[in-house]
Amino acid sequence: MPMLRALNRLAKCRSGAAAVEFAIVCMPLLLVSLGVVEFGRALFIRNDLAYAADVAARKVLIGQIPAGASASEAAIGFENAIRDAFDGDVDQLQIAVGVETVDGVPYRTLSIRYPFTFLVPGVSDSPLALSVSRRIPVS
Repeated sequence: MPMLRALNRLAKCRSGAAAVEFAIVCMPLLLVSLGVVEFGRALFIRNDLAYAADVAARKVLIGQIPAGASASEAAIGFENAIRDAFDGDVDQLQIAVGVETVDGVPYRTLSIRYPFTFLVPGVSDSPLALSVSRRIPVS
């Protein structure tokens, strides 16, 4: 009977209930908070990539990168404009410049990729590739 009384007393005891409830709620709350921060970082970097691509496209449209420039000259102009406008780690940028014709209209295509690495350990082993592309008329 003393064992039964001790178990009954333990079942009715409420001390430490707040600590147990906090332990249950803390982990999901922490994961959601860190997820919001990581999503915000990814969105910020994606917007920064879009801004850099827009700056490079604007250079073509206002004539700072000539429409008749060779592919290598245009690629150098695009890369310089993008690297100047991007605030992140410019060494990780992957920039591809091409030419395409749609309905007889020539365009320069610009694709920018950036590997987004999560700060929270254990989320993903490989980086997520953020990318932006633009099609810029050259005539």
